[in-house]
Amino acid sequence: FDEFAHNAGTLTASEKNILRHYADGLDVQEAAEKAYISIHTVRKHNANIYQKLNVNSRDELMLYIDLFRRCGRLNELLS
Repeated sequence: FDEFAHNAGTLTASEKNILRHYADGLDVQEAAEKAYISIHTVRKHNANIYQKLNVNSRDELMLYIDLFRRCGRLNELLS
């Protein structure tokens, strides 16, 4: 859990922005629209996010986001 939070600190500003959109419940298409970028760019950010956070799927990423939210530590990931 702490390692995940530490690794979140290695995300770029653009990757964190996409992570915030996911935490807000948006999907890939909605995140692209909200960030004014292409779906291809969001998918590239996803690949980087997954690699840096050592997750293999959106479901796994969303599980971590939910766990951090439930523990009151979501800001650690998004700041």
